[in-house]
Amino acid sequence: MKNNIKIGAALLVSLSLAGTVHAAGSDLHDTADGGLTTTHPDLWNQCGKTATGKITAGPQAPRDIDSKWGTNKTKFRTAFKTSKMNLCDIHYHWNAEHKSAAYSTFVDTHNDHSGWAVVEPASTDPVVRAANDIGGDHPIGVMVGDTIEVHFVHTSCNVNYEDLDPNNGLGNCATGVCANPQLRVVAQVFKVVDHDADVADLDQPMNHDDARVIYTGSTTGSKHNNDHCSVLQVTWDVKKTAATIDAHGLVEWSHKRQQHAHAVRELVTRSELLSRIKHDDGDDEHNDD
Repeated sequence: MKNNIKIGAALLVSLSLAGTVHAAGSDLHDTADGGLTTTHPDLWNQCGKTATGKITAGPQAPRDIDSKWGTNKTKFRTAFKTSKMNLCDIHYHWNAEHKSAAYSTFVDTHNDHSGWAVVEPASTDPVVRAANDIGGDHPIGVMVGDTIEVHFVHTSCNVNYEDLDPNNGLGNCATGVCANPQLRVVAQVFKVVDHDADVADLDQPMNHDDARVIYTGSTTGSKHNNDHCSVLQVTWDVKKTAATIDAHGLVEWSHKRQQHAHAVRELVTRSELLSRIKHDDGDDEHNDD
C-alpha cells in the first residue's frame, strides 16, 4: 500500500455529511473572528432568527472552543458518556471545523472546505492536490501536511458499528425503533504526517486525557451554515490539542471504510446561537472517558 501513496514529494514543497450550499468560487466576506464566510453579511449568523429577532434555533456548532461565551437559552440534557453509548459513525473533514489555539490558522480553499488548521497546507490548488492526494488512484481529498478533524459519533440507539454501511453516515445513528437518539461526538484534530505519527489509523483507541471542552451544539457539515441552522442536538467533546496521524494508515482505513474528507461548516460566532461552555478540560458529570 505504501508504494501506492503519493506523499507530496513532487511538491516544493478539510453530521458532514452530504450536501453543499455554496458553489466553489463564491464571494468571500470577512468575519469578526478573522475567518471568511460565503454567507452574505446581511444574512451572517442569522439562521434560526425570525423577522422580529426571536431566536428559534438551538445552540449550533462548530465554534471557537477557547471561548466559553454563549447565550442560547435552549436547554437539553448532556448525552451519556460514550461508554454507555454506541459508536455509529466515524468521518473526517479536511481542515478543522472547530477553532482552538492549537489549530487557529485559517485556510481559504475557495470552496466548502475552508476551515482551521495546525499549519498552512502544502497547497490548496485543486490540480496540485489531485496530483498529490495520498489516496492515489482512489483519492480521499487529503495531502501530507493537511489538517483534518475527525468525528467519532456515538448514539443512544442499539447499533453495532462494524455491521453498519459506511455510506449511511449519520443515518447509522438512528433506527426504526430509536428515531430520536441522544448523540455525542468526540472530535480530534490531526495533522497528517508520513512518519512518527501519534496515531496509526482511526481504529486506534484515542487518548482521552488531553485537555478538551464539552458543550451542547448541533450537527455540522456544509449543508448547514450561518444562514441555515441544524435542528439536531449534539453533545460535543472536542480535544483542544492537535495530534498527528499516519498518512498510510489513514488511507488504508479510508479505503476500507469507503471514506473521504468531508466539507466544513463555517464557524458560528453569534452568542445567541452558542451555548455557554460549562465543562472545560473534560469536567463533565456524564463523561468518564
